[in-house]
Amino acid sequence: MGKKLLLPTDFSKNSWNAIVYALKLHAEQDCDFYILNTYVKDSHGLNNINRLDPDEAFNKLSENRSKEGLGDILNRLTFAKENPNHRFHVLSRSSVFIDAVKNIVENMQIDMIILGAKGMKHRQEGKYGKNTLAVIENVRKCPVLMVPKNAIFNRPEEIVLATNFNTDFRTSEVKYLAEIAKMTGASIQVLSLADNGTLTSQQKNNKIRLQKYFKAVDLSFNVLHDVNMSAALSCFVEIRHSNMVSYIDEKPSFWEKLGFGTPSLGKLGYFKDVPVLALHG
Repeated sequence: MGKKLLLPTDFSKNSWNAIVYALKLHAEQDCDFYILNTYVKDSHGLNNINRLDPDEAFNKLSENRSKEGLGDILNRLTFAKENPNHRFHVLSRSSVFIDAVKNIVENMQIDMIILGAKGMKHRQEGKYGKNTLAVIENVRKCPVLMVPKNAIFNRPEEIVLATNFNTDFRTSEVKYLAEIAKMTGASIQVLSLADNGTLTSQQKNNKIRLQKYFKAVDLSFNVLHDVNMSAALSCFVEIRHSNMVSYIDEKPSFWEKLGFGTPSLGKLGYFKDVPVLALHG
């Protein structure tokens, strides 16, 4: 059965780069790509009452821009070298972005979300965009691949999986990582800060489960001491020229949802030219 991949776009160069990366990564797989753009009615500023009218000209303009932008993307993909394994669908939604993504993932049984690391309006260096973070936090039924604007597709030779083995992972998502490794011929380097002698029984069980699901993949375990994960991961990826980073994203705690504490992604740091794959725990 083919894969169903959701590709959100705000028509920025970053989101286009994510689309191109998705197509190349899955070049040899049978896939349906759902390209999504959202827009919402603007009810701010003067004449608020008039702007709430769904037939108001301003809102119609937003709808037209969305559909025209998606049409342009479809044309660019059509004129590119065709891949008989790939089918494209465009979705224009008058909805809050995260609501549309959650609805589509659930109703269309999406296997994976691939999006830019930040959008057109996010210019802050070294941080992921607001919509990207919202997807990681709120959509927990499929893996999410974040592609930075400087990422150039090279068939991954090595994928780094950062984990402390504490989090129970979704079997379906870890299996998807294994599939990526198998279809690209990449090895998986598991990076942790704890060795076998210090692992709890839960951590040991999770490590055994990983070995089970990666049994058909070239798998290695690496342990680093006396450093934090962000520094360790950054050095590891840079020295080894790793092509992708993956991690098991823990469900946000009550305090993290209120803005206190650092989410799992924040603890890993920002990668300006390496895609990051979030697997949910």
